[in-house]
Amino acid sequence: MKDLVTGATGFIGSHLVRSLVEEGRQVRALVRRGGDSDALRAIGVDVVQGDIIHPDTLPRALEDVGQVFHCAALVSDWGAWEDFRLANVVGVENVLGAATNAGVQRFIHLSTTDVYGFPRRPDGEDQPFVYRGWPYGDTKIEGEKVVWRYHRNYGLPVTVIRPANVYGVGSRSFVLEIGQLLKQGEMIRLGRGRPSAGLCSVQNLVTCILLAARTESAVGQAYNVTDDSPVSWSEFIDLLADRTGYEGPRVTLPRRVAYLAGALLEKAGNPARTGSRPLLTRMAVELFTADQSFSIAKARRDLGYRPSGSPAEAMDDMAAWLVQEVT
Repeated sequence: MKDLVTGATGFIGSHLVRSLVEEGRQVRALVRRGGDSDALRAIGVDVVQGDIIHPDTLPRALEDVGQVFHCAALVSDWGAWEDFRLANVVGVENVLGAATNAGVQRFIHLSTTDVYGFPRRPDGEDQPFVYRGWPYGDTKIEGEKVVWRYHRNYGLPVTVIRPANVYGVGSRSFVLEIGQLLKQGEMIRLGRGRPSAGLCSVQNLVTCILLAARTESAVGQAYNVTDDSPVSWSEFIDLLADRTGYEGPRVTLPRRVAYLAGALLEKAGNPARTGSRPLLTRMAVELFTADQSFSIAKARRDLGYRPSGSPAEAMDDMAAWLVQEVT
């Protein structure tokens, strides 16, 4: 039986695929038409063309598949609601339906701690979902609800992984975007406190995903995943600036001022008309100022998850990749 990875050409999916191949697994990747699959084919991955928003392309991808790792998603703090709904809700249900029909043995769904809505006191997996009116977090909630419905109604063996903020080589949303702003002198330090950023290295995340896939008792469970580190965004950005040689942020905005500015800039923008995001959004302000020290005690207890490494240890590789990629 093969392992199917959706989102296999993305940041997290590509790291997961390589780890599965290194374990000797037979891996199939669902790749959209026109997607760059050369790197996948080079390591022996079976590439199938398809798209999660087109259900008729999925049965072929699910043939002889035992486990599905659903990593495909639209991840951003800015964009059109319909785009997020298609990727994070409709696409999820399409893959779940195809997996149920194919009788897969496990379905690992990649969610996010954003479903908790950036609570004032982050805790474990029993926190309620909180809608914030932003397309990414809200559609991830809706997508996860669909996952649990398939588990309850059709007996699909699911496990949900909720990472916080994932970094590493290939991270375009955190590492590359921050690097571009640093190079252009436009990076702003948000908030005056230094709460934990909830950072999670992609290597730690992949380790936890694989542990969950091998643990039978993880069926029907959700797991928060972080490095369990107190490192703040301010410290992470300073490390990145130091290793790349870019100047660090020169301007600091208090959280309340930044949140108001984000709301005003969002009103001035139109995601349906332009793909560029405002300099600030409300979600970005929450992301960079909220305490995200979510508990990983459940993953430690159930899966034997033991995070290793730190942003400082990973920084040289990230900085080298960033300098090559930044424009």
